[in-house]
Amino acid sequence: MKILSFIKSFHFWKHLALIMLAGLILIWITLFFLRLYTFHGQSIEVPEFSGMTMDEVKEMRESRHYDFTIVDSVYDNTKTPGSVVSQLPLPGSHVKKGRAVYITIIAYTPEKTKLPNLVDYTFRQAEAFLETHGLKVGKVERVPDVGQTVIKAKYKGKVIPWGTELNKGEKIDLVIGKGKGGGEVFIPKLVGKSREKAHKLINEAGLNVGAEIFADPDDTVSVRVIKQSPGYEKEKEVNVGESIDLWYE
Repeated sequence: MKILSFIKSFHFWKHLALIMLAGLILIWITLFFLRLYTFHGQSIEVPEFSGMTMDEVKEMRESRHYDFTIVDSVYDNTKTPGSVVSQLPLPGSHVKKGRAVYITIIAYTPEKTKLPNLVDYTFRQAEAFLETHGLKVGKVERVPDVGQTVIKAKYKGKVIPWGTELNKGEKIDLVIGKGKGGGEVFIPKLVGKSREKAHKLINEAGLNVGAEIFADPDDTVSVRVIKQSPGYEKEKEVNVGESIDLWYE
């Protein structure tokens, strides 16, 4: 009876209410600090860091929200050493503050590689093999020879032996035979193409790049072909090894 009377008393319900209130307050405090710790429900957009040096990245106001880790470096002589070339998470991603951002930068010094032996390789085989060694095809010179394969390689205008150590990213000029009897090939359509693409099409056709005329001599990269000579005509052929002159703008 005493227990039943106590349960019905004001003091019992008062203490029960206080205990429940204290429990709710404790749960609220726990959830509040948990939200602060995990930034629950809060996310920020990752900005674009590509092209910036790490010093420039760290000067950005937004950079204080991230933990940057450089995971790799690649060499590219057309870009600023130390600049960001890729990032993860990608620009535009939504992440929590304090998220690690993994950065790949342009190396300050180039990696080394050796020129592979390309003798008797066709142009396409040689191009693919050079790419696996981090090298690029420069000019292609077609000379009289019974085969239509690589005879020798040049670097900066001079013949170099196979196995020569070079910086990755360098351009190698190839001397390739015209083949027995020469033969004829179709002229590729080059107007509207970038300089790099035009060179590639000319080389693949078994022709040589001739004179190159630029509307702006200071810009030889972001240009496109506006004229070629000989001009493109459907099914028009020229001898293997002939040169095509290009005008750019």
